[in-house]
Amino acid sequence: MNLLSLQQFAAHKDGTYVALNLSEESKALLDNFVEMNLGLTERVDPSTYHITVIYSRTPVPSAENYKEKHKLPATAMVSGYEIFPTKNDGLCLVMRLVCPYATELNSQLGKQGATSDYPEYKPHMTIAYDMTQKVDHESLPIPQFQLVFDEIYVAPLDPLFVPANK
Repeated sequence: MNLLSLQQFAAHKDGTYVALNLSEESKALLDNFVEMNLGLTERVDPSTYHITVIYSRTPVPSAENYKEKHKLPATAMVSGYEIFPTKNDGLCLVMRLVCPYATELNSQLGKQGATSDYPEYKPHMTIAYDMTQKVDHESLPIPQFQLVFDEIYVAPLDPLFVPANK
């Protein structure tokens, strides 16, 4: 191991986080859709819209290489909604996405040692975190436009991170 890879491994000692960040144009488009169509009283700040590719408690410092070797933009379509549990026993509303690039990247990073707390990778974007509002996620309208992701974000895992609300 060279000095750079030792430094990267030390920086990622708690694990590695990789995400695809939504383009500014898609953030604005999706924020407008959410505001006009979903009737949510609470939601995440749209500036934080992203797809988590890995949230690995095992360090994967090689993920840093993807920031420069990427095939972006990547696109996705919303396929539906789901309610996920949060870290603090709450609920969050997510948009389930069909994003072949995120799925492939998740698979590649898994081969490099990334782990997950979940048995299956489900590409998604969090819309509301720690919701108190009751939402029938199966009846919500699905956006019919493509979402564009234009940045790969890689960072050491922050196990205390919680999404900001709008």
